[in-house]
Amino acid sequence: MQVVEAFGQLCLITVFAWSGGQKMHGFRIFRGHVSTTVPRLGRLSSGMLATAVLLMELGVVASLMVRPLKRVGLATALLLLAAFTVYLLNLLRTRSNASCGCAGASGTPVSGAHLLRNAILLALTAGTWWAVVFTSGPSLSHYAIAAAPAAVTGITLLYLAELVSLFRMTHVK
Repeated sequence: MQVVEAFGQLCLITVFAWSGGQKMHGFRIFRGHVSTTVPRLGRLSSGMLATAVLLMELGVVASLMVRPLKRVGLATALLLLAAFTVYLLNLLRTRSNASCGCAGASGTPVSGAHLLRNAILLALTAGTWWAVVFTSGPSLSHYAIAAAPAAVTGITLLYLAELVSLFRMTHVK
C-alpha cells in the first residue's frame, strides 16, 4: 500500500511539476492560449486564469511533498483535473483543432487521448487518496522503488496524445 501511495504521489508531482514548468517557461504563449480558447474571459481575466492555473499546479506539487498537506494537494489535483477535463470536452466540441495547452505550447490538437489521459490521472489521484487515508506513509525505500516508474509514467501520460499521434498508422498512396 505504501508503494501505491509513493507511486501516485511521485507520478502526480511529475505531471504537475512538468506541466507547470512548461507553462512558466512559455507563460506568454500559455496566456495567449487561454485567451484564445476561453474568449469570453477577456484579456485581463484570461491572464489571471492562466496565472491561477500555474500557481495551483505548482501548489499541488508543493503540498504533495509535505505529508500533512497531501490531502490538500490531492484534492486540488482532483479539482484541477476535473475542471481541465470539462475544458477539454468543451474544446473537443467547439474547437477540435485547438491545442489543449496541457504542457504549455503543445501544438497537438485536442483529442480523445487527452480525455483518456485525464481519466487515468483522475483514477490515479483517487487511488493515491485512498492509499494516503489507509497507510501511515511510505518510507524512503518505497519512494526509491517507485521513483523511476512514476516519473516515466507521469511524462508518458502528459504526452500521451503526442505519442498516439506519433504511432498512428498512416496510409501512403
